[in-house]
Amino acid sequence: MARLAESTVQQKALNFLYDYYQLKAKGKVYHKIEVRTRKEFGGKRADGFLAFKRWFRGIYVISMESKSYKTLPAMKPYRDNKKWFWNSVWFAFVFCIGTGGLYAIYKMDNTLWSILYPALAFLTGFIVYGLFTKNSFKHQSVDVINQLDTYPGNEQWLSFSKDSINGLKERKWDNLKKICKSQGYGIILVGQRGAIEVVNRPRVRRKFSGDYLKFYALEKEIRAFLN
Repeated sequence: MARLAESTVQQKALNFLYDYYQLKAKGKVYHKIEVRTRKEFGGKRADGFLAFKRWFRGIYVISMESKSYKTLPAMKPYRDNKKWFWNSVWFAFVFCIGTGGLYAIYKMDNTLWSILYPALAFLTGFIVYGLFTKNSFKHQSVDVINQLDTYPGNEQWLSFSKDSINGLKERKWDNLKKICKSQGYGIILVGQRGAIEVVNRPRVRRKFSGDYLKFYALEKEIRAFLN
């Protein structure tokens, strides 16, 4: 079976998003393949970009990153040891409080035990949580998501060819979906004949000062188009 080219995935997914957001837009929708962020924000190139006006919300920005079978490694979740460590530290801290660690520090008369008890509770929580959740999606990173994070927007999408998903192990695909859902990224799958499947929709990210358009090199051109 022929593999879908990444350019095909980009275009089909962007066309779908254009139709989808036209229903929500107040007026015209700017859409373009490969729009760069400003140099001071990394000069990164979003595979897909849309912008439009919404009632009472100003300019709304959508960014997208696309992957095909050729870039499969970037779609594979892997354990991020830094995340694993800090997630374990946070759990251990909560566990220590929940088991009376802070109470022991302030209320125990025995100075040694007032130090040992919370220390042992923290260490126990850290080790148990770290060992039992070492393969959890909560401790994992994905290169394609790291890429998408460099394209700021109110909503952020990932688009994949369906044949690339078939190249992922089931567990990795499940973890990728869980990571995207928990962190608020949308996923679109593009089939061989251009059929679109929305796996999950993105979470809206608010910007309370200005809008996300200021991060992009074509800001003036886009504002002129929308106005």
